[in-house]
Amino acid sequence: MPYVIVSGNILPSKNSSVPFPWRVGISGLKSFELEDLRRFTLDSQTDAHTVFFKHHPVVLINALEVLGYRVVSSFNVGAESCVWTMRREFPEPEPAPGSTDEENDTGGED
Repeated sequence: MPYVIVSGNILPSKNSSVPFPWRVGISGLKSFELEDLRRFTLDSQTDAHTVFFKHHPVVLINALEVLGYRVVSSFNVGAESCVWTMRREFPEPEPAPGSTDEENDTGGED
């Protein structure tokens, strides 16, 4: 099961030198998932493991839900920030062509 970590401020930044009030980091995305999120504004400080977006965290959590991720835990970091752990289930493997249900049954009842 692939996991991603989403962290971001839930209140707008009070720092007037910051052009965007929101900054959300997502760690653990695959390259094809980044492609699916290309319409969202990326922050230039993205590194090899974490990408940063300039959107409210809920917007990105909802986008990840469309990609099949579900929130499995969350916690506050101070009064203004949160971290969410999200998980996506792997799809069930397709049965091999020509195999029967009995060949695929591993229930153990004999």
